[in-house]
Amino acid sequence: MAITATINDDETITFEWDENDPVDSVLNTWTEQDFIDAILNFCKEIMGEEEYNRNLDGSSVTLEDDTCAETGEEPKV
Repeated sequence: MAITATINDDETITFEWDENDPVDSVLNTWTEQDFIDAILNFCKEIMGEEEYNRNLDGSSVTLEDDTCAETGEEPKV
């Protein structure tokens, strides 16, 4: 599975994948909310529930060079 995420100038994110690939094509049916939920679930997984809930106060978690600033892991969607 190969997903490309591009951060646009307007700070939106565009995801691209091979729509014809047997594995990647599962994403063809995903909604915007499905992507948001997957990203938030990953954040909760790597940060731990308590830390994740502390960050719900409006602060943000940043990714640097396609890795999680907290753990250095690459995001998995």
